[in-house]
Amino acid sequence: LFLGGTWVLYEWGSSFGYGGCFADDAGCHPAVDRAFEAVMALSIIANIFQAMFASFLWLMSILFSGSHQNWVYGTRYLLLFCHILLICVLVFTASGIALGLYAKFTPHWPELGVTLAFFVVVLLYGMWATSNIAATEIPLEYYHFPNWFKWGLMPFPLLRRGARQKTREAAERRAMELKARAFQERALLYNANASTSKTRRRKKSETTSVGRLLRRAADAIGRCDFDVSKYVEKLEEDWYIDTSELRHMSVDVLSK
Repeated sequence: LFLGGTWVLYEWGSSFGYGGCFADDAGCHPAVDRAFEAVMALSIIANIFQAMFASFLWLMSILFSGSHQNWVYGTRYLLLFCHILLICVLVFTASGIALGLYAKFTPHWPELGVTLAFFVVVLLYGMWATSNIAATEIPLEYYHFPNWFKWGLMPFPLLRRGARQKTREAAERRAMELKARAFQERALLYNANASTSKTRRRKKSETTSVGRLLRRAADAIGRCDFDVSKYVEKLEEDWYIDTSELRHMSVDVLSK
């Protein structure tokens, strides 16, 4: 979709798409045309490779994300690269639109003024809306964005002192929320691992003859959920299979 829109913009704005531009034409701007061609070439390159690598990531996500709990963290470098290419598409496309409007409408200044004004309003409002989403919904992440990214593409929450303070406070609240969630998930994971380990020890102890005997005894008195592993371990410690082990023991120990 982006590539199709970029190509339409290139066909519309390029002077070569309508028979070429001649030096003696009143509306010919060779320098602007060359700049437009270069900017749109960069935009097409960013579009193509952004779509290509995003497709690779999409296919790998379908195949492998279900079996990897930390898939997003593991693919962070490719995600960052696709994000940077997407930013390049935005910057190059906006620059191409501005250059194309200037090349097409000069010296017809009223038409140029109207189209440029509409273009600036749409672009600035979109940037403001995106900045507002980032500052309110993900304030901690926005607070740690690189300065060039914040000031270049999402500067509006940074323009007023009150907005900066509000974003900082929201970032602190989100940090505390994420910290509490991390501790909670770690506790759940620890309890799950402890329960699994306990269940494994219980099953292992019940495979021995003593364990099976105690298990049947516990089931007979209605204690089906009772863990007999600790009693099995105790009996295993007190179990003597060689009479030589009883030598030199005191009467008190033997009487137990």
